[in-house]
Parts: sequence; structure tokens; C-alpha cells
Amino acid sequence: MTIRDILNTLCKRRLVIGGFILASLVGGYAGLKLIAPTYEATARLLVRIGQEDIYMPVLASSQFRTPMMAVVREEQLRSESNILVNADLVRRVVEDVTPQVLFPGIDVVHPWYTPKGVMQRLMAVYRAMEDYFIPLSSDRTLNEIAVERFQRDLRADAVKNSNIIEVSLRSKSPDAAVLGVNKLVGYYLNERVRIYRREQSGFFTEQLEALEVQIKETEAAVDAFRVQGQLVDVDKQRNAQIDRLEEVRKQIDEHTVAVAETEQRIQTLREQLAKLPATVRLAGAETANSYAISEISKQLADLRRQEADIAERYSASDPRLDALRQEIAVVGNMLTDLHGTRDTSSQQGINPLHARIRDDLMKSESALAGLQQALKRWQTLEADALSRLGGFNSQEAEYKKLVQQLEVLRDTRQLYLEKTEETRFVSAQAAAKIGNVSVVNLATAPSRPVSPKLWLVLLGVIAVGVIGGTGLAFVMEFFDDSLHSEAEVRRYLKLPVLATVPEMA
Repeated sequence: MTIRDILNTLCKRRLVIGGFILASLVGGYAGLKLIAPTYEATARLLVRIGQEDIYMPVLASSQFRTPMMAVVREEQLRSESNILVNADLVRRVVEDVTPQVLFPGIDVVHPWYTPKGVMQRLMAVYRAMEDYFIPLSSDRTLNEIAVERFQRDLRADAVKNSNIIEVSLRSKSPDAAVLGVNKLVGYYLNERVRIYRREQSGFFTEQLEALEVQIKETEAAVDAFRVQGQLVDVDKQRNAQIDRLEEVRKQIDEHTVAVAETEQRIQTLREQLAKLPATVRLAGAETANSYAISEISKQLADLRRQEADIAERYSASDPRLDALRQEIAVVGNMLTDLHGTRDTSSQQGINPLHARIRDDLMKSESALAGLQQALKRWQTLEADALSRLGGFNSQEAEYKKLVQQLEVLRDTRQLYLEKTEETRFVSAQAAAKIGNVSVVNLATAPSRPVSPKLWLVLLGVIAVGVIGGTGLAFVMEFFDDSLHSEAEVRRYLKLPVLATVPEMA
């Protein structure tokens, strides 16, 4: 088909095309008159970072913690938008304003022959089918229908690249749209206070009272444990006991070596004493044991000097003094015996070398007895130190457990004190309705409807008329089998035209 044929068809069917365009215009006019315009009321809210966006980790103030802030703008705006379109808020608005005010004519029954009446009958048929197949979903009250319609017509979106939320409601009545949006914003400002409100301070007060009782009981248990175990600082006392044990073991080693050396010396003196005679022949004069008395007196003086020196340097209860005093007593008895003995023989007397070795032997035996007794006392002290050290090790775990429990309770009390103050501040802030959302502007009655748009309807009607008329013209041309021109004869019949007969009037 050529352009000539297309233009020929359009010109031939111009009345059809014109009639279709006229019908489209009449239909558009009827639609504009029958369908009520839709108005949209919009309120704007500004969302800032507030107290509810700051999260403090649950740690005591003595520990390191940093406030965490939810500063993702998209998430924050999306959260506020979801609160705005909450079904509970919408239900409150519908119950407060009533469905008849929000949606005029929602409960009006139109005659069956009107377009709205036809739609109502069709909806009644649909609800009857729904009631038969899905009984629960069809049993809806007028308020529920209004809530569903309100949510369908409600829109809460964030303005791009800003912290503004636009809350819009569409309705056939501009006053109803304004009233519904403003009521919703008012309920939203109250509802978000409830949502972001923290725990009540009464809970923390009760917990604080219970914590105080636990802290007092734990402190009493720690004090009783200290008194019972004679504890001040477990670590220091244990270290002191370890140092004491090392000193005792050092003394035990020294006394063990001294006992071994003394026993070896006694064995040697006994062997020497067995080889020497007890008496020797004298020159004939009466002789006293002057040499032995002199030596023993010197030994006694040395022992007493050692006793005074040890008592002055250490203490009067030092274990070494016991052995030294026993040795002094033995030497004193020997000196007394020698003073009472005189050798009156003119021929024989005491062998001085034998007497001196015997004195050394007695001195060594006395020293050995003292060293052995001192060694036993040091060993007793070692056993006592080991016992106390074992007691410290067993008491340390329980003591540290009690101390740690007390520290945890005190930290928890500090945390509850902070949370109580924080809750008091947030509650006061909520009571004063101080938040991070403020109303930029409330909705006002719109002067122009959002739909239908007259220019868009006109363009659509004309476009539909032209396209529909053109299509109808070509359809009629397709089904028309009559021949109206020589070109059609040649095209459809494939025959040449030899002559034409003019139309007879």
C-alpha cells in the first residue's frame, strides 16, 4: 500500500474518523463530569539526629566505651516513614475523624442504573463470592474499609538529598485530605515518643535496691573471710611467707652441714682421746689442774661473749641461743668440777693433752646437741611455713572470687545509676515532647486537583480519537469489498480497465 492509497483511504473514511474523534471528546467530557477530581494534601516533617539515635554500650563508666550513633540518613528516614504509615495510627485517625468525614459518600447507596450504582452491585457480587470462598476476609466493617482505603491513598516519602519527609493523602474532598494528614501527623508525633521512650526508672530503682543488699552481703562475707583467714593482702602475705620459707630452708641447710661437721670432729677427737693416757708422771711437786681450769675459763668467756652478741644482733628468742646456752651450762659444770679437784700426788697427775682433747670432745658434743635441737626447731618452722603457704594457695581462689564478685556488683550499681539518670532525662524529654522531628508545615487545602489533569485528558482524548478513528477507517476499508476506482480494479482484480460508465443521475 502506497502513501497515495493511505491518503485516499483517510479521505474516503473522513466521516468515520471525525465521528470517532467526536465520540472520544464526548466520552472524555462525560468522564470529567462523572468522575470527581482527586485532591492531595501534603505536610512536611524535618528529621534530625536526636537522643533516640544515640546508643550507649552496656558497660560500666570505669571501662572504655564510645557512644554509637545511627547517622545513616536513608535508614532513619525510612524508619520514620514506616511509623507514619503504621496501621494503628491510621486506625486512630479513622476512629477519631470517622469514615464519613474522611471519605464522603463511602456509606451512600447509589441507584442501580447509575455508574456508581453499577460499581456497587459488582462489588457486592465480588464480596458475596469472597464470603463464600474466604469467609474471614469478607467480613469487614466500615472502619476497616476506611482504614484500607486510607492506607492505599496515604504516601510518606523522603525528599531526595534532604532530611524532609512529605506526608500526602489523596481524597475526593480537599478538606478531608487536609484533616486526615494533619490528624495523622499529630498522632505520629505522640506515637514516636512512646516508641523511642526508654525503660521506666522504677525498674532501675528496684534493681539498685537489690544490688545494695547484695553488695552489703558480699562486703560482710569478704570482711569475715579476711578476719577468719587473717588476710590483708593475699599476694603480699604469700610472697612474705615464701621469703620466710627460703630463709628457714637456708638455715636448715646450714645447720645440717654444721651437724655433719661436728659429728666428724667428735669422731676424730674420740679416736685421738683413745690413743692418749689419762695421767702422766709428774716432777714430784703438788700440782693443781691450772692449765685445764685456764682453758675452760677462756672457753666459757668466749661462749658468753657469743651469747651476748647473738642476743644483741637478733633477738633473745633466737633458736641458736638454746644450743649455746646448753653448751655454756656444760662448760660451767666442768669448770666447777675442776675447781674442786686437786691432784696431790707427787708422782702422777692429769695429762694436759688428754684433758684438752677431752674438753674439746665435750665441747663438740655439747655443740652437736645444740645444733640438732636447733635443726629440729628449724624443720618445725619449715613445716609450719609450708602449711601456711598451702593455706594461702587454697584461700586465694575463694578470696579473689569474693573480691571479683564485689567489684562486679559495684560496677553494675554504677551502671544502673547512670541508666537511671539517663532514663529520667529521656522521660522528661518525652514528657515535654522534645524530639528530633519537627513539623516544617502542616497540610493546607489544595487549590488544584492532582487528577485528572485537563490538558493531559484533552491530549489523551484527541490521541485516542485520531488513532482509534484511523484504525477504524482502515478496518472498514479492509472489510469493504466494493470497487470504487480504476486503481482498485487493477489492484484487486488484476485486469486492465478498458472503459468506464458514468454514473446516471
